[in-house]
Amino acid sequence: MRSIIFVALALAPPTAAAAGEVQIPRNAPGDKGRYFLLESKRDGEIIKTLHKRIGVDGVGYTRCEINCKTRQIRDIGYSEEGPTNIKPDPTKWYDLVPGSSKSDMVVFVCKQ
Repeated sequence: MRSIIFVALALAPPTAAAAGEVQIPRNAPGDKGRYFLLESKRDGEIIKTLHKRIGVDGVGYTRCEINCKTRQIRDIGYSEEGPTNIKPDPTKWYDLVPGSSKSDMVVFVCKQ
């Protein structure tokens, strides 16, 4: 039985998304990372998100706040150890760089 489980895990793609994760479509062909929306909660005009990036060298988790009306974003915190390890350290609101992963995330989140 253990060998069957081991084989199943060995054959599973290393970047498979867990249930409840929604892959964020990317427009930039050069980025080797894959982005997944884990949470999205509206609080008035602001959408609070949690997303993860699975990259070549590791996984990172970011909490952000998005203002769909102004198309601005601010980062709330980041951790490579998991979402529960994110310590809030909010940035100022900033404009998006077209084609960036954050830009793609805002377009994706604001469509919902």
